Amino acid sequence: MTRPRRWTTRLLLAAAGVAMVIAAGPAASAQTPPKTPEPASFSGYTDKGALEAEGREIVENGALPVEKGAAPTSRRGSTYYVDSAGGNDAANGRSPATTWKTFAHVNAKKFRPGDRILLKAGSSWSAEGDEVAKEAYDYTRWTDGEPTDVVGPDPTALLAPKGSGAAGRPIVLSSYGRGAAPELNGRGVVNDVLQLTNQSHWDVSNIEISNVTDGFDASTFEPGANEGKLPGEENPKTGDLRGIHVQAENAGTLTGYSIHDVFIHDVGGVMWSIGNSGLDRSKRTGGILFEGLKGDAHTVSQLSDITVRDNVIANTAFANVVFKQFSGMGTNRYKDVEPGWGDRAAGKAATDGTVTEDPDWRPHHDIEISGNYLTNRDTQYGWDALYLTSVQRATVENNLIDGAGVSGIEMYYSDNVVVQNNEVAELETRVNAADSNGIDPDRGATNILVQRNYVHDSGEGILLCGFGFGTAVVRYNIIQDVDRNYVNPHGDSGVNVIYNNLMYNTRQPLKDNTVGFFESSGSAGTYLTAKNPHHVLNNVFVNARTDVAAAEFRTEHPGVRFGNNAYYGPQVVAPDADAHGITDDPQLGGNPADDITNAAPVSSSSPLVSAGIPVDLPTIAAGFDATGIAGTSQLPLGVDFFGSHLTTPPTVGPAS
Repeated sequence: MTRPRRWTTRLLLAAAGVAMVIAAGPAASAQTPPKTPEPASFSGYTDKGALEAEGREIVENGALPVEKGAAPTSRRGSTYYVDSAGGNDAANGRSPATTWKTFAHVNAKKFRPGDRILLKAGSSWSAEGDEVAKEAYDYTRWTDGEPTDVVGPDPTALLAPKGSGAAGRPIVLSSYGRGAAPELNGRGVVNDVLQLTNQSHWDVSNIEISNVTDGFDASTFEPGANEGKLPGEENPKTGDLRGIHVQAENAGTLTGYSIHDVFIHDVGGVMWSIGNSGLDRSKRTGGILFEGLKGDAHTVSQLSDITVRDNVIANTAFANVVFKQFSGMGTNRYKDVEPGWGDRAAGKAATDGTVTEDPDWRPHHDIEISGNYLTNRDTQYGWDALYLTSVQRATVENNLIDGAGVSGIEMYYSDNVVVQNNEVAELETRVNAADSNGIDPDRGATNILVQRNYVHDSGEGILLCGFGFGTAVVRYNIIQDVDRNYVNPHGDSGVNVIYNNLMYNTRQPLKDNTVGFFESSGSAGTYLTAKNPHHVLNNVFVNARTDVAAAEFRTEHPGVRFGNNAYYGPQVVAPDADAHGITDDPQLGGNPADDITNAAPVSSSSPLVSAGIPVDLPTIAAGFDATGIAGTSQLPLGVDFFGSHLTTPPTVGPAS
């Protein structure tokens, strides 16, 4: 595997410091004073250096340290202790002196609200057996338009405690004592290491999980081109494997899941594509999977109030974290068939972002994914970091994605997702995969707000892949050094607004030696149409290489509007479609890869200052809104990438 080429010296100046750098230049009496910012929950991009150092150390050492007293406290419940070395299953498990030894009692017991299950630090448990855990899943097979129910076995697990907590009184699974987090190893012979089925209100922390077949080699993807084999017949050591699996069947709405401060690593898993195996059977393996199952195909199951925070998840196939909902399509791709809970096949989006919803869609909702260190750098089976299918009202923030394959953050059949303050780096191609992008609002993804992220050293930057339909706003991001396209418009209908971003190139591009600042990987004439408008405003495009052949801006299509962007560097030519394009030196501080504050102008004499056009989202994208988990619209904007107050008129680029 290719190791990182470089990592930035990150955010050394506070937001106020950036403002001071700008103010230090020559006075500009014509500059409009900053306006009073509107209330905003976001205060600026934050440094990921400490998260990187901690995550890499945990992965390299192969252990998660925990402190005495780290487990969440109990509320009117009982505590049970398990010690793999000193325990005794004949004991009552109710104190550190009378611990259980195995999970036999834990798996048999139905726990109650407020109960705690604490595993001793330094303990370890491994699943027994020699046979790789194969597919355990109920799905629909379609032949000549006729559906057939396929019933699979129930997924096996190493640890599967029963019972549900209550609001304010979750059941806690954690550790006690000081040392390395207790380790649970599925060895690839169980489908799930930790399995929760039709259970609510759980708090999971301070454990280490792995689930990979003995002797599995993740460094080479097999087979290279499926070799004509059906799903389940690939590498015989590849299983239907997960670390943590939260599943629901015929359950209605289940709520209350907090997974935090866990270390999940080395989870093998089948790499079934949607094309070969259908929407439901594909992409179900990973570090953590939240999933609604088929059941009787009449009673939908949805999961809500989910927090995944402050975890280290490394080298898991297919992804680090996955959300799935049952659709019923089988291999009958993108058709409106029953029950349709996981897809939006009957949905559509208008040119102003208004969505006509699929009436059968039943997404998981109210989700927070924050503060995680995620990497799939050392496995060819690790394609995504985050794969969010059929979710609504989600916030993805403050995460570091330190190497992956197909996509860092991919949203599919999802709505109302706020993606902010993440660093996404080192995305590399995988065998049989076309993409290697930082952030991807994909098929049927609407009201996706991508703001104040730092995407760099990737195959592509932002892929606006709204096949079928999609709507997204991409603003105040820094995208640097990608191999192909910085923003790739690749959808069918809906609206996308791309404004106040910096796209900075120091890399020799792969395609025709041309920097694809705004270029489709498909036929631009197919995607950049009047029913799929793209508004590209107030962005800064900089190329620092002298040996590139050209820079590409697809402006000649009816679905494209360019305005008030800045163009600078060798072979970067402002397109005629941008009547107010800026071509003078933007006077940035330098290469953002050396110091991210270089993304800001160093002087108030910069041609970027107050040279932007106001972006009126209620006018150009009236149907678009995004709250994430906040409950209120996140569209009002008061600060820039660094947290500095915005000016009126706006400054071009991500820094005021």
